[in-house]
Amino acid sequence: MDSDIQLSVSHLGYRPSSPKTVTLVGAGPADLPERIPFYVRQNCFRMPRDVELPAGFSPRFPAPYDLLHGKLVPSEDTYYHRGELKRVASRWGACWQGDFTHFRQAGTYQVETDVQVSAPFMIQERLYDRLILGYLTFLRAQRCGDAVYGIHPACHLDDGVLDSDGSPWPVTGGWHDAGDFRKWMAFTLGNLDALATLHERLAPPLPILAEIAWGNRFFHSMITAEGQVFEDVAGGAAPPGSPFTYDRHWWFENHPGAYSDATDNRWTDNRPGSGDERKVRTTYNPLVQFAFVHNQARLERVLDGAEGAHCRKLAERAWQYGKRRGHDGRTLFVAAQLRAALELGTWSEAEQLAGELIQRQDTGRDGLSGYFLEKDRQEAYRSFAFAAEPALALLRFWELRQNQGAALAVRRYIEGYLLQDATSNPFALTPYGVYLKPPQPEKQLFRDAGRGRGVRTFVHPFNSLGMVPGTGSVLLSHAHLLARAGHLFSNREWQSAAERLLQWTLGHNTCNRSLFVGIGYRQPIGYSFRITQLPEALVSGFIGRPDDTPYLEEFCAIEWNTLEYWGVPYQHAVCALAFLERGEAVGS
Repeated sequence: MDSDIQLSVSHLGYRPSSPKTVTLVGAGPADLPERIPFYVRQNCFRMPRDVELPAGFSPRFPAPYDLLHGKLVPSEDTYYHRGELKRVASRWGACWQGDFTHFRQAGTYQVETDVQVSAPFMIQERLYDRLILGYLTFLRAQRCGDAVYGIHPACHLDDGVLDSDGSPWPVTGGWHDAGDFRKWMAFTLGNLDALATLHERLAPPLPILAEIAWGNRFFHSMITAEGQVFEDVAGGAAPPGSPFTYDRHWWFENHPGAYSDATDNRWTDNRPGSGDERKVRTTYNPLVQFAFVHNQARLERVLDGAEGAHCRKLAERAWQYGKRRGHDGRTLFVAAQLRAALELGTWSEAEQLAGELIQRQDTGRDGLSGYFLEKDRQEAYRSFAFAAEPALALLRFWELRQNQGAALAVRRYIEGYLLQDATSNPFALTPYGVYLKPPQPEKQLFRDAGRGRGVRTFVHPFNSLGMVPGTGSVLLSHAHLLARAGHLFSNREWQSAAERLLQWTLGHNTCNRSLFVGIGYRQPIGYSFRITQLPEALVSGFIGRPDDTPYLEEFCAIEWNTLEYWGVPYQHAVCALAFLERGEAVGS
């Protein structure tokens, strides 16, 4: 048995109705047969092998060494299901895959072959409750301005001062965004959407409303009397001596804050007025502005009485300010404004914005189609954090208004783009994005997307900033879309595709590693700048090498690209789970 060989499954497990794939991966011997039998058997009960029993041991207490030596000696009383791994030749190299989707019996299991054994997993209903519990635990640990027992003392009680003139602007509370202490509005507002979705769809016995209240304490302090929503707290600035400017370099691949340093990513003395307060960024960010509107308007239906009414009042104030300020028309801003209009119920504006988004969808017949373009149609829409945002906005429009044009656009995006390109790799990963003019093609691979365009599963590493983030948020935003659309359109294939993306993050991947801390059995070492371990965190996930093959840092050479804890993919994940699991809806 070669120790580099891994037998990858979802370490958490499967619902009875889930797709179930097992994949043998790794730098194993090239002489493995084309077909390899596999057996689903009881967790912890190894199958017998044709090895000589060493003196001093017995069948009751066998030798506890070299447990995978010898060939399996299967008999029907030692396993529940037998299948076959078949060799698959792919652009990521050879692997062996088998399917046991039709095995639905609840229990705890492992898959065993002659050459390797899988991690233990469960088959049961409400399996994903474990991830929902993990999300609430992670959010609690990420609280800023609160003492979190076992994690950190009360922090940043002196946040903050305005970056414009240094005057005090109290903004304690909220959540740290990732493996640091920065409070990005663009990335933490989505926690409200995730929490509200869980509350409405599943109503788990968890402190969801209390966590919403904690977040809103901060969010409500970030809006001015005129209605502007400030951009972040402690986001940082351009590194000294760098050529970066806010107007030209703040956004990269529809991701704000691309060049910011760690100037304010630090502990403070918690004493307002002492001089070490962190800065509140006062710039106008249309994504933040309309995400605030969308989430506060939605909370009117979740929170009772005066609390919900106050959220609505702030949403309307921010909406009016955002309309007055406007934006440059980029696709992400149009999608964010559409989601805001839908939650406010301003239907005429929503119809106009939805029509604009639909006009930006590629509908070509040669190659991939259904993806969205930017305003000038000179480039395709791509985003690290908000990959599915245009499609999610149009799906919500269909959900609320039954608009058939929106429904068709969502179908095109899923069928002609996501699922079409997912066939290009053995794990059915959806694409990062299309490139109308692939940059530096002599250095990095772009697969053919038709009409001279390129496509990658992972972010192109040779880019203008050298910024190469993991694509966990991309995959899980697609999982959210697929699960939600699958529920609304009664499409089981889409829901299965969503689960396959979740399973990738749970260990069914090329490294057999769960990307969730505390869930699964083989996790990478998370990147957390100030607090080395956060409970139940999710790392940012795989990046791609120049040839578009997956890479995950597996050693202690920690780097943020694949290993940083991040809340955004977790938000997408729990929204997907809410539409996969059955639960009684709460409220309207």
